Amino acid sequence: WKKDGRQEVFLYDAGTHYNNGRPGQDEQFKGRVSHFPDELRHGNASISIRNTRQSDSGSYTCHFPHIQQQRFHIELLVGAAPEPSVIILHQTKDSALLQCEVRGASPKPEVVWKDSDGKILTADDPKVTKTEGNKYDVVLRITVTKTDSYTCVATQKEI
Repeated sequence: WKKDGRQEVFLYDAGTHYNNGRPGQDEQFKGRVSHFPDELRHGNASISIRNTRQSDSGSYTCHFPHIQQQRFHIELLVGAAPEPSVIILHQTKDSALLQCEVRGASPKPEVVWKDSDGKILTADDPKVTKTEGNKYDVVLRITVTKTDSYTCVATQKEI
């Protein structure tokens, strides 16, 4: 298995592989990649990458050099959606202006306000800022009555 055609992710050759002493695995993947040895006889050369991070996103290729030069490709997209933070910007006796912030998300998340029944509420237009490394900051405000409880939810639709 290689990532983006050059990084060595996992190599299995006649019983030896990166997890049992074979050298050459890219540092980014050391100690995080495993295969399913019992599945090899069934033609399943799948791998598992633990503790994925955004830098793992990319195009992965599995190459079988001894079986008619077969190659298989898969795209991996690893997202990050930090937990939203909520602050009260202003309040009166009956209402409150709430602000939800999601910082450093990738890809761009959808951020909504929900009431205690899980119903999505109409809020102001979100303020979306693209930051370094294709990450996004999203700020969403809503004015609500103090007769209910409210939750800010960030989801990754692209994943």
